[in-house]
Amino acid sequence: MGSRDVGKPETGGLGIGADDPVNGGQLFSVRSARVVALGRAAMAVFLVVSFLLSPSAEPGATRAVGLLMAGNLLWSLVLLGASRSQVFVYQMGRFAALLPAIDLVIYTAVLYLTGDAESPFFSPFVMLILAATIQWGSRGAVVMGLLTLGVFAPAGWQVFLVERSQQAMQVFVLRTGYVGVVSVMLVAFGRHVERVVEELARLSDPLAEEAPDAGPPIRECLRHALWVFGAERGMFLWEEADEPYATLATLTGARFDTRKLAPAGDDWIAPQAAESVFLHHPGSGSTVIRHGRSTVSGPRAPIAPALIAKAPFERALVIPASSRGLSGWVFVFDHNEPANEDLAVGAMVSAQVSVALERWESHRTRREAAAAEDRVRLARDLHDGVLQFLAGAGLQLDSLARLELPADGAERLATLREAVADEQRELRGFISTLRPTRAQAALPQRPLAEDLAQLAERLSRYWTIEVTAQVEPGDLNVSGRVGYDLSRIVREAVANAVRHGGARTVRVTAQAQGERLAIRIDDDGRGFAFEGEVAAEQLERSGEAPRSLHERVRALDGRLELRSSPRGASVMIDVPLRAA
Repeated sequence: MGSRDVGKPETGGLGIGADDPVNGGQLFSVRSARVVALGRAAMAVFLVVSFLLSPSAEPGATRAVGLLMAGNLLWSLVLLGASRSQVFVYQMGRFAALLPAIDLVIYTAVLYLTGDAESPFFSPFVMLILAATIQWGSRGAVVMGLLTLGVFAPAGWQVFLVERSQQAMQVFVLRTGYVGVVSVMLVAFGRHVERVVEELARLSDPLAEEAPDAGPPIRECLRHALWVFGAERGMFLWEEADEPYATLATLTGARFDTRKLAPAGDDWIAPQAAESVFLHHPGSGSTVIRHGRSTVSGPRAPIAPALIAKAPFERALVIPASSRGLSGWVFVFDHNEPANEDLAVGAMVSAQVSVALERWESHRTRREAAAAEDRVRLARDLHDGVLQFLAGAGLQLDSLARLELPADGAERLATLREAVADEQRELRGFISTLRPTRAQAALPQRPLAEDLAQLAERLSRYWTIEVTAQVEPGDLNVSGRVGYDLSRIVREAVANAVRHGGARTVRVTAQAQGERLAIRIDDDGRGFAFEGEVAAEQLERSGEAPRSLHERVRALDGRLELRSSPRGASVMIDVPLRAA
């Protein structure tokens, strides 16, 4: 699927409004009909009881009102019973405006038969506005609010121009304002519900799939998030495992830009909010975080000032997203009418974006696996075909060299034999590069001190910090597999120390202890969120342990312990010297 404009859907969303041919524009169908029927019946009962308690008026008017009340009660009870049938509800959906029209006529007649502006039977009109909001959303509130004011206006004409009663004027003004305020608030509520439903409908719009070799689908993920929330501007900040620099992508309209960001010393997102969806308003310092199924207040400054300076905003919805080798946050800037419900929708967007990133990584892994399989197949074909042919040709040349040949011929034959031998050596080297797993398995023992010293030098340049390494004993050798795994562990630990702890100095110490190897990595950063020494297993449930590092150590059948204080942190690892 190609890219799309943020504000323009590619497929039809969920119909909301009078243009929906299925339910006549109702926000809900069977449920709303039953709720309204129950409210209508309850109002009819209260009207009858109130009428029976009211003082007697003119006999003719009293008789007419009594008949209207009784008929309305019977009519309401019949509709309440019929609403239990879905077939009836669907059939009545074709005449959705008929029932409120009948109610409006009945309540208007009762109003003018019992005192006009001062009639005690004014509250049913408020129920009509509520019912219209439930069934038709904001437009229902607008239409029914205007109709109520329209049928009530003649009562004001009677009060102000004929009766001139101060008390009646006061009642008329208060009731008019009451209807207006209720209508406006219900319009706002209906619009809010519609907007949330629209956002949920946009979630069904699938994310486009990028080619696995085109890089992670950052642009499409960001575009999808902006489309769901109807925003025009946002950004995506992500970090890749073992990479010192973060990448920031910004999208404004159709303009998409990316840039690298050097480590800021502080976390880009405060740890309290890093793994949750949250809304932040820098001007007021207010932050609302989705914590489980509840909403709680967050830190005043959950986003690093250096990041805000890259893309200023008035408010932001921040959505975490991660995959096996990548973690980051989607920022939706300045979308209209932010609400707490956006946090729940944001959690769904977070899942969608994370799945898209995982899918991209899976596609890339499959392509790499297919390419590796092709390389192995090519290596096997070259070994069994061309290399064997060259070996046979070399044997033939060797047999010819034992014959008595002229000096010139013997010299040319020796030159040809040497050329064939050179081609064999080059072809064997090429075949070994096509078989990386075999090449790695065949690696001899490596001096750990030399490898860690080189790694420390590279990491010092990479992160612009001081990294030192010490190995005891100094002549300790390890297998290629163990050396590779240890280098990944040290890389991960140094990256965490700089990114999350703001460390400037890291010291790596490795010491052989029988059949196991103890590695200790100390830094001078801010430490973890706890103080003291704790095993990683104890922190795994709370999410405070470095997950990737813990998984690497566990894969080596090793143990991981963490020590933290305000002066820095220590990562202590114990792994077997022999790879499993």
